[in-house]
Amino acid sequence: MRTMKNYTSLVFSILLCISILYFATNIKAGNPSIHQNASVAKRFVLPAGYHKVKVTPGSFAEYLRNLPLKPEGATLYYYNHQIKKLKYDGGVVDCDFGNNYAEQCADAVIYLRANWLWKTKQYDKIHFNFNNGFKADYAKWAKGYRIHVNKKTWACNYYKRGKEDYSYETFRKYLDIVFEYAGTASLTKELKSISFSDLHIGDVLINGGYPGHAVIIVDEAVNDKGKKLFLIAQGYTPAQEIEIYNKWFSVDSTPFYFPYWTFKGTFTKRFK
Repeated sequence: MRTMKNYTSLVFSILLCISILYFATNIKAGNPSIHQNASVAKRFVLPAGYHKVKVTPGSFAEYLRNLPLKPEGATLYYYNHQIKKLKYDGGVVDCDFGNNYAEQCADAVIYLRANWLWKTKQYDKIHFNFNNGFKADYAKWAKGYRIHVNKKTWACNYYKRGKEDYSYETFRKYLDIVFEYAGTASLTKELKSISFSDLHIGDVLINGGYPGHAVIIVDEAVNDKGKKLFLIAQGYTPAQEIEIYNKWFSVDSTPFYFPYWTFKGTFTKRFK
């Protein structure tokens, strides 16, 4: 019996080590998602009489529609691990958005857009402006340049730091500095205005300012009369995980009343 117990203990220890190694490898590699329990496309029930619009394979719309979600009923957390909503009834995006105070609403939009561009190797299209107007260019960052920010004058400049590197780890560090110095005020200037009737997956609802707010459309449904409904994702202040509301919204007039924010003026925008 003692030999059998020792053998069982040894097997258990080996399996435990393998499990720890697996998760550590995924985290070290910057794997954006470990729990692929569901996706936007599979989680949310369509309203009666509506059907999903078609999306182009490989497009930003397809990426957003298939965002991986944490298990149904997962708790929604702030960046500091405090609970925002226990057993959240919407969807919590299972991604490497981060756990820093700077990762707020505009940054959630930036993260999703940049991550798709990086995954599809559209490196030259990954660039976002800081609030002071400085253009943070990922292609330059990946070639070994870094950005120095003068905290007194807020002047920015590139300087050579390392070798060319397009890895996820380096890309994620690029996003960290963008999150620190960009926001709704800068993002709204980078987007082009569109009409309510032209809204689709991947478009952004944004009021830029201090404070401002930004959310992004992650799925779209339409009925036989052409009426469109949308699923919407957001980050927020204080910084939190990216959440998707369990509600199909109609966005066809201003003001648009969204949980925690009322969008006014020209707030429907699109990445150029």
